[in-house]
Amino acid sequence: MSNRINYPAIPITVAVVFHSAFGHTARQAEAVRRGIERVAGASTLHLTSDEAQGRLDDLELADAIIFGAPTYMGSVSGPFKTFLDSTSNAYSRGAWQDKIAAGFTNSAYGLETSSQD
Repeated sequence: MSNRINYPAIPITVAVVFHSAFGHTARQAEAVRRGIERVAGASTLHLTSDEAQGRLDDLELADAIIFGAPTYMGSVSGPFKTFLDSTSNAYSRGAWQDKIAAGFTNSAYGLETSSQD
């Protein structure tokens, strides 16, 4: 029995962009990457938020982007926010219009209402 999901193979690229200070979000991002790679025809672009700032052209070419960041004080982490700010030119040009997007987060117990670490 194969772990791959076999739909008709339509090549797609899904970018996974994440920030992880203590490794928790990185583990989630790795699980997301493994899930994507189980789908026939799907490939991933697995980038930290720092790496992604230098690869905005690659993100424009991706079919979908999945964002991941820890929740700090009710918002995303500072390094992830810096990445988001670096995309303002692409956003203003509509470069990501109609792109599929998703996100995930985590936080420490008792501090936020998002998923627990």
